[in-house]
Amino acid sequence: MVVNARRFAALFAGFDTGNACEAEALSKGRALRCIAAQLNMRIVDLLEVPEVRQAIDDQMHPARQGRRELEDAMEHAAALREELTERTRDVRNLAEMLARQKEVSKALREELAATCATTGPSPTQKTPPQNHAVSPARVFHDVSHSCGAQSWVFEIAVVIVAFILLCMAGFN
Repeated sequence: MVVNARRFAALFAGFDTGNACEAEALSKGRALRCIAAQLNMRIVDLLEVPEVRQAIDDQMHPARQGRRELEDAMEHAAALREELTERTRDVRNLAEMLARQKEVSKALREELAATCATTGPSPTQKTPPQNHAVSPARVFHDVSHSCGAQSWVFEIAVVIVAFILLCMAGFN
């Protein structure tokens, strides 16, 4: 069954405290109860039906107060959207910086390999056994000693990259 929102709003307006006639207000209150009972609803639930709410607004022009919880939730949602935008921008920037760092690392490795190929390994360099895992620090140590004076460029690059990563971690 469909509610007649305009009739409900008119009865509610007559039932409200603005009606000076007590008997008429009681009669309209009973009519509201009958409408709600026919729909198998409560009056308070009918007041939240969008059509009824709009009809009451049109009829009575209520002065509603804003709900503070809703306003707080909306402000919090806006702040979260703003923070998400910032974090997305940060992730994008970090991804770009990582891509640039990978390019620089690749170029430095190629330069180091070319330098090592032209100068050859030092006589004191030990080559690790093929079947054992080698730590990156050990490889760096062996390569830096085998390439002589040019290895300082790679060491400085590694320090700069580490410094940049530490600075970025500090901002988060």
